[in-house]
Parts: sequence; C-alpha cells; structure tokens
Amino acid sequence: MNELILFGLLVLNFAISWWNAREGGKYWTESKITGGFIRILLASALIMSAAGFTWCYLTILAILGVVTNFLTAEQAQVMFSLGYIIIWPVVVGVGIPIWAHSLIRAWRERTLGTTAVAGYNTFAMAHNVISGAKHMPNALGDVMSFFGTSKSSRRRGSSSGQGAAGLVVILLVILAIAGGTLTTIMIARDADEKHVLDMASAADL
Repeated sequence: MNELILFGLLVLNFAISWWNAREGGKYWTESKITGGFIRILLASALIMSAAGFTWCYLTILAILGVVTNFLTAEQAQVMFSLGYIIIWPVVVGVGIPIWAHSLIRAWRERTLGTTAVAGYNTFAMAHNVISGAKHMPNALGDVMSFFGTSKSSRRRGSSSGQGAAGLVVILLVILAIAGGTLTTIMIARDADEKHVLDMASAADL
C-alpha cells in the first residue's frame, strides 16, 4: 500500500513538473519582449519544474540504489536529506511570486477557478514552510552526522569506505539535479518553439 502511494505521488509530482515546464517555456520568448513580472513568474515556474523533476529522479535513484544493494538504507536516507536541504529553499523561494500572482489574479477576477488556484497555492506554500520547519533540522542532522563520520573515518585511516560512500551520495544528488534541470530545459524549449511557430502561422493567415 505504501509503495502504491509513493508511486502515485511520484507520478503526480512528475506530471505537475511537466506542466510547469511546458507552461513556463510556452511564453518564454514573449516574456523577453514584455519583461516585467511575467518573466519572473515564468522563470519561477521553470525553476519549480526543475526542482520537481530533481526530486523524482532523486527518489528513483535512491530506490534503485537500495534494491540493487549499491546503497545502504542509511545512504539513501542521506541522499533524501541532502536533496531536501538543496531543494526546499528553492521551492519556497520561487513559490512566493507564483503564490502572490495567484492571489492578485483571484482578487481581480474573483472566479471559482482563480479562487481555487489561489487557495491551492496558499495551502501548498503553507505546507512547504511548515514542512521545512519540521523536517529541515532532521535533514541537516542526518547529513552532518553522516559526513562527519566520513571525515573521522578518513582521519583514522579507516577502510570502512565511508568516505567513498559519501562521494557516491553527492554524485547521485548532482546527477538528479542535472537530470531535473535538463528535462525542464528540453520540455520548455520544445513548448517555446511550438508556440512561436503557431504565432507565425497565425500571423500569415
């Protein structure tokens, strides 16, 4: 049951990240011309997308690492903790303009749709902030404890391989970040090119 819930959340996160990348990239060329807050909003959507994809890839890499015995459960937990430390400030930071825009739009238009979006974004922002306050100390503790042990092992000349394990964890997190960023760039670029071609076709009619 827990596996099904995890898989469902992973799929949902991937879908939301894909939508953010598509919508953020779709109007990117236009935002270069108009500038202003819309460009900040689109950039925030793209960064949010990259963070979402990164978390998906981080989860997949950690699970595969444990299943194949490439990683221990402790190392996988450190991966999640390190990823959380990196991703959480990004999500909260870029979430602020998205949340503010949804509130402004809901106030101006006062429709059911815009109100629902503003309500969801408010809930998501509050959840992320509370989640960070709750989980960030534990994440920092996990990472500091793991890498502190790694340094101590190297000073003692230990052959436990803790230092090598720490390097593997860092490289896997970097791989997840790179994968999330590249996925967002590819989706956004494709959406932008299609939108520009559609606009050019409409102008020729």
